[in-house]
Amino acid sequence: MKSHLSYKFCIIILFSPIFTFAQLPCITDNTGTLEKKNGQFEFCNGFGFHNEHRCIVNSTEISTVFTYGVVDNCDFVMGYPFLFSNILEDSVINKISGFSDINMEIKYFFLKREKISFAFKPGISIPSGAYEKGLGSGKVSGSAFLISTIDCSPILFNINAGYLQNANKCGDAMHIWHFSASIDYATQNNLHFICNTGIEKNPDKSETINPVFALLGLYYVINDNFEISTGYKNGVTHPVTKHSFMYGLTMRF
Repeated sequence: MKSHLSYKFCIIILFSPIFTFAQLPCITDNTGTLEKKNGQFEFCNGFGFHNEHRCIVNSTEISTVFTYGVVDNCDFVMGYPFLFSNILEDSVINKISGFSDINMEIKYFFLKREKISFAFKPGISIPSGAYEKGLGSGKVSGSAFLISTIDCSPILFNINAGYLQNANKCGDAMHIWHFSASIDYATQNNLHFICNTGIEKNPDKSETINPVFALLGLYYVINDNFEISTGYKNGVTHPVTKHSFMYGLTMRF
């Protein structure tokens, strides 16, 4: 049986607003790719706090995500987040910081029919973080997502359905399912408004409530190579960090 402390950090990592490789500040990805030999860096900072009976969790994550267009319809994506977390539990403060696991994905755009398109995104997590501190899983783990985008310009509807192997040494459940959806509304002055929600199977074997989140955000397209973004994510159910805020910068080359 894993400790309450380890459980808290596994939940923070799994539902961090920066951990997924999507259009900032979204959790849900779209089917778009960069096209061949184009690159992108995303820099994002997120901080959250969660207050339960006799336990207060404060966490901050700094994330850098690199994306490269291998061919026109296929991107390689890699992220390596750094985490700071403070947990006040029974008058004892536990402070933990360090790099988490390295995550790599391939997004393959494979079908478009009129307004709807599809992509497949397999991924792998390399256990580079210290799992005994709650900074990683301790094992190599895989994932696979099916992504769909419906283009009803100026509104995009994005839907993700996914599977996470979730191999770990933390005592968490394996075989996690994921479902999420987002709406991206583009105004005429390059400002986009985001609404995003989703649910996953709870990795805590002793819990019956699944984590559910809701996110509101926006991003502004300065030009073809630069975007800025910000968002707020609410933990609708208690396994998710209750309040998370994020801001980020996207640069393309």
